[in-house]
Amino acid sequence: MKTPSAWLALVLLSAFLATPAFAQDEGLGIGPRGGSVFVEGSAARVGQGAGVVWGGSGGGYIQGHLLGFMARATVLPSNGNLHAYNAVLGPRAAVTLPLVRLFAEAGGGIGRNDSFNAVGIWGASWGAAWQADVGVSHSLASRLDWRILEVAYGHIYAGSGVSPLVASTGLTLHLW
Repeated sequence: MKTPSAWLALVLLSAFLATPAFAQDEGLGIGPRGGSVFVEGSAARVGQGAGVVWGGSGGGYIQGHLLGFMARATVLPSNGNLHAYNAVLGPRAAVTLPLVRLFAEAGGGIGRNDSFNAVGIWGASWGAAWQADVGVSHSLASRLDWRILEVAYGHIYAGSGVSPLVASTGLTLHLW
């Protein structure tokens, strides 16, 4: 990335946006927070004639009754012409309904785009990245949830830029 200060500003902005969310959630007195980790299998369309790229996502979050904070990484290495990676953090909101839990996340961070250029030279470049996710999960056991479907869209500002549209499914383990 050409300007490390832009990446730092993106990370700090995410942290500053999540801090008031925690304070607001705590101020409402809506109970304790829980910490969770998750892992997902993912398929993505990145455009640029690359077809479908396979990979996975993983991360963790701290969730109050409504508001939380997440950190996640997405790795999409399976295509021969294009690989995409990102790591983002930011605020998270979740609502529990009778049978499912709906969630939305938005984060900023850093990403990497590896691809062949027009003359067949492999190039890797790093840049700022953002990603927004929405999904639905269902409880399988007291500490285990199935992330039925999660859809994410984002952009990695590296090289010519990549905007993956990602669909994922996986599991969440609640630690506390």
